[in-house]
Amino acid sequence: MNTGETLKFIRTKKNLTQKEILPDYIDPSAYSRVESQKRPIRINDLQEILDRLSITPDEFFSLSSLDHEQQQFRNLFYYCGNHIDNKTKKKKLLDYYFDLENNKGKSLRQISNYIAIKNFFHQHWDEVNTISTEEVKSLFNELNQRKFYFQYDYVLLSNLITYFSVQQSDILISKAYPIELEEDRDYITKKFAYNTLLNLISIRLHENDYTRALKYIKIAQKQDKSASNYSFRMNLKYLENLTNYLIKGETKYMKQVYNFIENIEDIGDLTYAQSVKEEVKKLTYNNGRDSNNEYIIALIKDTY
Repeated sequence: MNTGETLKFIRTKKNLTQKEILPDYIDPSAYSRVESQKRPIRINDLQEILDRLSITPDEFFSLSSLDHEQQQFRNLFYYCGNHIDNKTKKKKLLDYYFDLENNKGKSLRQISNYIAIKNFFHQHWDEVNTISTEEVKSLFNELNQRKFYFQYDYVLLSNLITYFSVQQSDILISKAYPIELEEDRDYITKKFAYNTLLNLISIRLHENDYTRALKYIKIAQKQDKSASNYSFRMNLKYLENLTNYLIKGETKYMKQVYNFIENIEDIGDLTYAQSVKEEVKKLTYNNGRDSNNEYIIALIKDTY
């Protein structure tokens, strides 16, 4: 639905007339043309009408198609990610990918979508190329020029963080964090910003670079000041406990890791739980901790 259709949908669902939702300074005939999609609406007028409808802007825009194209892409992207072998959806996403590949004047939104497809699907579909060295270099330079990071900047950063060198990552993280005006940011922007830090911590653990892992954990702990994103905080706590275990070898930290895995399984996300198990197994076996700890060996036998 577009803006006018959404306003009409909400109004009729609430059994209200146009007259009941309009402030005195808005001409009813002019507003009628908004609902019939014949004229736009000013942002101040929209806010006043939403107040009278008792609808938040977030709820309104979730129903409106202002960002319809991008929402369609995300729905298709996530569907394909969970159904890799679905030929119909695969073709649809690949058609979009090839259109972007041939588009020399891509917008930032299109670039972020293009890179997201390459980052995830190149390992599943032969038709999708890996992200090239030239793309990494070009996009690093672009992100490095940013004075303020918006949503698509964080999407790019999240998808490219594994391709950047240690030095490049440090430079961009210092520019992108702390998240400016974090409390005013939308959920999706913060989601990608948080995921970037979680991915980076995991990367450093796989590289046995525990000093930098701790550095990024400290940066991440300063985000989400409202304590509203529980997924982010739980995953961060898992990485913090895993890092402490790898450094100190104390079983109390592995117990917390095990509790995290159990919680994921309890809510039914078995795929993610399995990926966490595999990550923990790989990291703990690689650094030799488990061979010296009977409790951890038993834990792994029961869990993996």
